[in-house]
Amino acid sequence: MQIEKTMKNFLAVMLILGSVAYGNDFVSMFNGKDLSGWSMMPDKAPTFSVVDGLLDTRYVRKGSDLFTQDHYANYIFRFEYMLSKDGNSGVLIRCDPKNPWGTGAEIQLLAPWTPYRDDLHCTGSIYGIVAVTNRPDETVDIWHTMEIRLDRNLIDILVDGKLTTHADLSKLKAFNDKWISGAIGLQSNHSKKGTTVRFRNLMIRNLDQEQDYVLKGLNHVDERFRVQAIGAAVKLGAVMVAPLARMMDGGDVMSSTTSKQALFDIVAAASAPQGDARKREAVVQALRQALEAKLSPVTNEYLKWLLGMLE
Repeated sequence: MQIEKTMKNFLAVMLILGSVAYGNDFVSMFNGKDLSGWSMMPDKAPTFSVVDGLLDTRYVRKGSDLFTQDHYANYIFRFEYMLSKDGNSGVLIRCDPKNPWGTGAEIQLLAPWTPYRDDLHCTGSIYGIVAVTNRPDETVDIWHTMEIRLDRNLIDILVDGKLTTHADLSKLKAFNDKWISGAIGLQSNHSKKGTTVRFRNLMIRNLDQEQDYVLKGLNHVDERFRVQAIGAAVKLGAVMVAPLARMMDGGDVMSSTTSKQALFDIVAAASAPQGDARKREAVVQALRQALEAKLSPVTNEYLKWLLGMLE
């Protein structure tokens, strides 16, 4: 028992250190004034509002959940939440707002009022799929922090700075057909009339905006995440040309193949008829600079061919 407790504490420390390694480039997802960047389903009753600078959800029969307008694949989502005595909410990850549970999953937020609150359904669990291994503090009417980290096939959930749940999605059949990129949702409070769930300090770090993280994904064992990493590289555009050229030149077959595809897709996006002329020129300059790096003849010829598509 003592060894198990020590290992849990060790994993919690390592996870926190791992988060620090990615830096502190978090951006706010809630301005404290309105629901900019978020949407509710138009065919359902509104359930979220801004009250005294806080994001507030109260019980409304057949009410709508709240979803980000942008989609995210790999990220660290931090926020604070307060549950009233009978509060019941959750965070929906990588989902289609029109079918959130079919495409994504729910990280539970639940006050200790219902008898159906075992480790598979309590706060911090991946609802009905992955039970918590370290039960969090469930005190109501105080602020708690939650951090949800989605690192491709890995999910880690911390409550009040302590590791609550760890999951490897590649080992869970329930995730075989789930999306790997989608909206983030906040579930409406759906317990009893008069109960509330409040949120504040909603922050996100989008890991797919970081070059090193995206490059690492190009070697992932799961093809879905390699394809997703290629798409992330395309969104980053010109800044990815030089590191992708070096990766292509590295000799590893998978790295060479995926980086080559990413380079082609970046150029294809830049050469689109209705594309941004500035982005196109940035890719042109990046290719020219990459050609000055004295890479292998094979890589140089490929870069020259790509450059010819833009000039």
